[in-house]
Amino acid sequence: MFSRLLWCLMLIVFAVRTDAAPKSSARTALVIGNAKYEAAIGPLRNTDNDAKAVAKTLRDLGFAVIEKHNVTRDQLLRAVLEFRATLTDAEVGLFYYAGHGIAVAGSNYLLPIKSGYTSEGGDDVTLRMLAETKLFNVEQAVADMKASGARCNLVILDACRTTAVARTGRTRDVTNPGGLTEMKPPAGSLIAFATDAGQTALDGDGTNGLYTEELLKHLRTPGLTIEQVFKRTRAGVLERSEGGQIPAEYSRLVGDDIFLAGPASSPPPITAPTTPAPLTLDDIAKLAATGKSRECIEALQQHAQSHGTGDYAVQPLETLLEQVKEDLKDATTASPKIESAAATCELVLEALRDCLPPDHEKKATLTAKALNRHGDALLLLGHADEALDAYNAAIPLTPDDSYPIYNRARAHLVLGNTAEAKADFTAAASTKFNQPKARKLAEEALAKLK
Repeated sequence: MFSRLLWCLMLIVFAVRTDAAPKSSARTALVIGNAKYEAAIGPLRNTDNDAKAVAKTLRDLGFAVIEKHNVTRDQLLRAVLEFRATLTDAEVGLFYYAGHGIAVAGSNYLLPIKSGYTSEGGDDVTLRMLAETKLFNVEQAVADMKASGARCNLVILDACRTTAVARTGRTRDVTNPGGLTEMKPPAGSLIAFATDAGQTALDGDGTNGLYTEELLKHLRTPGLTIEQVFKRTRAGVLERSEGGQIPAEYSRLVGDDIFLAGPASSPPPITAPTTPAPLTLDDIAKLAATGKSRECIEALQQHAQSHGTGDYAVQPLETLLEQVKEDLKDATTASPKIESAAATCELVLEALRDCLPPDHEKKATLTAKALNRHGDALLLLGHADEALDAYNAAIPLTPDDSYPIYNRARAHLVLGNTAEAKADFTAAASTKFNQPKARKLAEEALAKLK
């Protein structure tokens, strides 16, 4: 209540000073960079640079920019009021913040300099009251931007950096840093976060934070709509962080596309499509050796369409299956590598059908191997019923191989078919198979069942 009263009083004071109100512009922005935090919060290295770079870029794109650095709560409130006065009838209103931000009791707050906020010993109600009086509620800025009449409102928060103050006495684990939470924007608005809800963003090793560095690239690119700017930013951050940081946007933009850097300078010339030269068998072998399974299989299938089936497919398919074997080796749980191995087996099975003659001497063996390894991958991925089907298809193709029988027993065991599992383990342990390692595995499994 106190926070909202203070906000209303400041609105009245600001309204009286009409002579100082900035003129509205077609594009207007407020850019805040907070870096010089007190030790309890933790200073930031790149946020000042981030705000300066964003402000300069926006000015180059025709924005009237209010730029502030290292602001207290009162200074931040005044800056937002000044910004609000520029939004009437604006084409685009943009609020950018780089600094610390936290979620308190389900709401997002930006941390001003010298806020005096602490989370020690407070329950949710107390922390919410403290946040409302010492911090800045992002939802208030979003609501004010919408009410001020800009046709398109953008809120960009590079504000999920780790801070100890985000952790209450009940959540002191450093793995729970208290990132911002999801927000639903009003119509005509987009809210962009440097990283996904509840996660933290990288402050960056260079002069800018990772997110802002990628954002600046695409803000300056002609021909990109607002949505495309953020999509490309997310892709760049995701790649550079190796999946550790995933930016998120929540959009309810309406109306025609807006190109922040203008339309593309000129459309690319229209040229007749060219058909790439077909890959040679050496090229196909290289694709297999480098693990490019999809490209390899597509090249094999194209070769089969133009030259017919033949022995040429054996070597690359064997290479791909050996790589699958290595990926499955010592694996104990699902992972992207196991998903890739399962997909490779499916592709190999397609190529065996399309590229090898029906009577080829290695077709049955390679098909059984692909089915068996596909079953192994499916087991790790939690699809025991599909794995069972794969083993059932493999066993008749290579009756002298005990591994598919042993593996089928494992699938039965996962599915709770204990009697069937015991029968298969017993069969795989038979001395008629000249596979000592498989026999030993089967015997160990039988011992555990007793």
